[in-house]
Amino acid sequence: MKKLVGTAMLVGVLCAFLAAWPSHDVGAACCYFAAQDKDINQPGQKAFIQWVPAEKLEAFTVQPKFEGNAVDFGMVIPTPAQPKLDEMPRDFFKDLAIYTILLPLPESISVEPMANLRGLTLGGAPGKGGGPPAANAAGKDDLGVNVLEAGVVGSLDYKVISAEKADGLFQWLKENGYVYSGDEKTLGFYVDKQWFFTVMKIDPKQMKRNDDGSYAGEVTPTKFTFTSDACIYPLRITAISVKDKTDALFYVQAPSQMDLQGDLSWKHSYRVMWLTYMLGCCASPEQQRELTERTQWVQNKMAKDAGFETTKLEWARRLGDADMAVLEDPLAHYAQMGGGDLPAGAKMMSREEFRKAAADVLKKAGNDEKSAADRLKELETDYPEAKGQIALLGDTTNNSFYWTPYLWMPNREAPEAEGKGLSRLKGHLASGQWITKFRKVLRKAEMTDDLVLSPVEAGTEQEYIRIMPTSPP
Repeated sequence: MKKLVGTAMLVGVLCAFLAAWPSHDVGAACCYFAAQDKDINQPGQKAFIQWVPAEKLEAFTVQPKFEGNAVDFGMVIPTPAQPKLDEMPRDFFKDLAIYTILLPLPESISVEPMANLRGLTLGGAPGKGGGPPAANAAGKDDLGVNVLEAGVVGSLDYKVISAEKADGLFQWLKENGYVYSGDEKTLGFYVDKQWFFTVMKIDPKQMKRNDDGSYAGEVTPTKFTFTSDACIYPLRITAISVKDKTDALFYVQAPSQMDLQGDLSWKHSYRVMWLTYMLGCCASPEQQRELTERTQWVQNKMAKDAGFETTKLEWARRLGDADMAVLEDPLAHYAQMGGGDLPAGAKMMSREEFRKAAADVLKKAGNDEKSAADRLKELETDYPEAKGQIALLGDTTNNSFYWTPYLWMPNREAPEAEGKGLSRLKGHLASGQWITKFRKVLRKAEMTDDLVLSPVEAGTEQEYIRIMPTSPP
């Protein structure tokens, strides 16, 4: 099998690849504080989660974005163990977004005009931490709060604390200038589990000031590394600063493909989308039954809860050599990253090979010299070398899935300056690890507990790197 450095096929074409396949981003995992009687909205959440189950080691990177009228901004992030903090590249999440853009939908090429049917370790490279922390900046006080560490990471002043009781922590936050908008019960949820809290303050001078005097801006992404018995995301505390609902985007790097549990699984939406697509070519009876069952589940769920939204899988892949090469030389490898394998008998074509093959097709079809030359020029214009690649799929005489033997595979595109920035991901993404990207719109009523992430069942992993006709816009 030769490597396909391209994209997914049309309905019939994609089926040939199945044997080769492994079966709104803003905010942070934190609770926000504001000055008294001032309003701060948490417009959303995004996190890059790394999980090493063999070592029970987790890290998540968050980048808060604030908008509101407060003079001071701050946040508190709970973790099950005392965390190590590191500064991450400021454009880290923008780089991840560009890296995980889906490959465009390929198109069949018809040479003759009238028949044209186009249709792990955590972190790798060391983070820029805040230097040696202040050792035991303050001992345990009479409120039962112990300041374990204090320092600076990026533009953030932070303290790592433990607390013996929720009311003591509540009072400590007040006395130290954090006007906590939540209740003691939420703090107690984490105090009872003996979790640690990282409290951070942000200098508003480093944030953008709007015309109306309010502030808006993102701070430097911060990575929290800690031990944990399970891969978790501290969702419950974020509900404090959510008015109605929040758009949460997760990138998860782990040895296995990861998913949320129960009703929050991305399979409820992705499998329906994928199986609907498969029915267009080669779905088995078992797959048809699964589609019926999953569709019925979603319908029943929404009938009982009209506001329910499924989690959406946006990108998933086990990173290999081709994916890691993008980090070494983004401009050379980004456009066709992760195309998988071509079917048996297929091969990539040079432009000269395609031109000669097309000329032969036109000649056999009875086109005169001028008509053939005009058509060849049209093909060069329609399928420019700088915008994609062409594959020869082999003999399709007895294969009803293929429209033509020639397939146009357009490149992914990104501005050159932003494409070069993908090298900043080097040392943070790891070969052999799964990256699973998914999004969930969470209503405040759904944020009563933390999220637990689990590996999908072995043998049921699915890559999602190519746009399908059933993909959401």
